[in-house]
Amino acid sequence: MEKFELVIAGGGLTAARAIKSFREAGGEGRLALFSSESVLPYHRPALSKRYLRGETTDAPFAEDESFYRDHGVEVRLETEVSSVDGAARTVDIDIHSVRYDQLLVATGATPRRLEAPGADLAGVFHLRTLHDSDRIRAAAATAERAVVVGGGFIGMEVAASLRGLGLQVTLIHTGRGLFDQFRSPQLSRDLLELYRGHGVDVRLDEEVAAFGGNNRLQYVGAMSGLCVEADLAVVGVGVVPNTSFLAGSGVAIDNGVVVDERFQSTVPGIYAAGDVANFYDPLYGRRRRIEHWSNANYHGTEAGKVLAGAGGGYDAVSSFFSEIFGTTIKVFGDVSRFDEQSSEGSLRSGRLLTSYGHDGRLVGALTVGQSSEVETLAGDLIREEAPTRALHDDLIGQAVTTG
Repeated sequence: MEKFELVIAGGGLTAARAIKSFREAGGEGRLALFSSESVLPYHRPALSKRYLRGETTDAPFAEDESFYRDHGVEVRLETEVSSVDGAARTVDIDIHSVRYDQLLVATGATPRRLEAPGADLAGVFHLRTLHDSDRIRAAAATAERAVVVGGGFIGMEVAASLRGLGLQVTLIHTGRGLFDQFRSPQLSRDLLELYRGHGVDVRLDEEVAAFGGNNRLQYVGAMSGLCVEADLAVVGVGVVPNTSFLAGSGVAIDNGVVVDERFQSTVPGIYAAGDVANFYDPLYGRRRRIEHWSNANYHGTEAGKVLAGAGGGYDAVSSFFSEIFGTTIKVFGDVSRFDEQSSEGSLRSGRLLTSYGHDGRLVGALTVGQSSEVETLAGDLIREEAPTRALHDDLIGQAVTTG
């Protein structure tokens, strides 16, 4: 039976960063990367933006082929780990087993499917992989009308990109506001104005009932009776962590792989990082699962250190961004739980600053058009557990929020 000191299951950015960090921290021994994809690890943000729009045709690989060779990594593409035996420290791939000393689960997540008639019609897409983005871009080249389902990050970015390609775009969302996970009425109103101003037909409080057509998509119908003609549709309604192969391994699963701040699972020798990890965040004293590029990048780097026995672990103020119609929205900390919110500025003015507080403590911030100094200050104050109004109070008189 083959034996590796480190096996990485999953071929995304987290895996690439873990490999680099592991070797730089002195990690030795045989290392194997098993990825279900047909290409090397790559960056995902461009897939819904510049790459989808054709502004770049270069695949956004995290590292080139020589990187894996130089770092002594045995890369096996189109190879999926089917099961794990935590006691024996083996993984099953293809028709044989491989032994490991340490296993890093970095399998990411899979787009959630809508349980609606016609969801499997030709012309209905989900966006997660490089291949998905290629297929959507190819379909958009001959399409005139598109429907995007979902008002979160993927849906918003894809809708903006398809509109930028000249398609007639209808955005259908079950919520009452765009980016409604931020529960910011000001931001939702501004986004609605921005999208409609760019010609996107936004339909809120609507639920898809069916995708219709004769062998391929021709329309999308909603529960309300709304019927929109469409040549293609992209569904972006969240993702599900890829954990099914861990059944019977002994690893605790709860909205992803349950790990501590050092990415250690409930089974010795098995770690998890990136989108698939439900990790302990010491800043907030609870578990979180984050599905963004910056988290995958950071998790991979820190997990590599841990696996090499060189320290490491989660100790950061999380952040992520979204770019739509040339506007970049950045979020710092955790804005999922708050009991106080204050905003200054607007998307329309090009400068917006929103603070989120919980129990009198600043827990998160959302910014548009702010300086790097303001963004750094936001992160510092969140880490310091400053009062909710601290960020706004520090900036009073500096004219940085409304320009």
